[in-house]
Amino acid sequence: MAAPEVAILLRTCKHDEIPNTPTVTNFGYALKCENVSISYAKTPIQVPIPQQAPQIIDLGIYRPSISVSGVVDTTGGDVGEDTAGFEGMESITYLRTAGYGGHASARKYFVPYKNKLEDFARKTLHSAGKPIELEWGDASQPISSDSVNSTGGAIYFVALQQFRVQVDAAKEDRYAFSLQFVVGDRKDAD
Repeated sequence: MAAPEVAILLRTCKHDEIPNTPTVTNFGYALKCENVSISYAKTPIQVPIPQQAPQIIDLGIYRPSISVSGVVDTTGGDVGEDTAGFEGMESITYLRTAGYGGHASARKYFVPYKNKLEDFARKTLHSAGKPIELEWGDASQPISSDSVNSTGGAIYFVALQQFRVQVDAAKEDRYAFSLQFVVGDRKDAD
């Protein structure tokens, strides 16, 4: 990632589909995160049998979810940024040439402020034709093999389930935020 405090890339298209000048339909956000976690809930079935130990049936059903929390500023941090729809937002460039959605040139991601992140939560929907992607860590080498070391990075298709912001005492210049996503598929493993 470009900066150590930016742990998550959240985008409305694949990394390589973000244009040189991002648009309000194809863009990515770089989130300042403090905590990121993935959880897998499984639902095996326990069948009670009279006078015997219960039978366990595991159909392989699982429901992954991702939780993200961090800080977001009250206003944008770059008054010189004039990209339509992203005015005043800080930005980073991120280069990932390998793996799912890799591209030979760096792509521009914006660091959202509170109202922009809230607008994303209210308006952006996941669909089969326009999935939301979440990239966590270095997704260029997600799977171990004999010649490549795994980094633990991953790319997921996600849909936002819950968004929350709060102002903490003596920190009125920024908000604490949390995002809860349901997860469909991990794309970097393809």
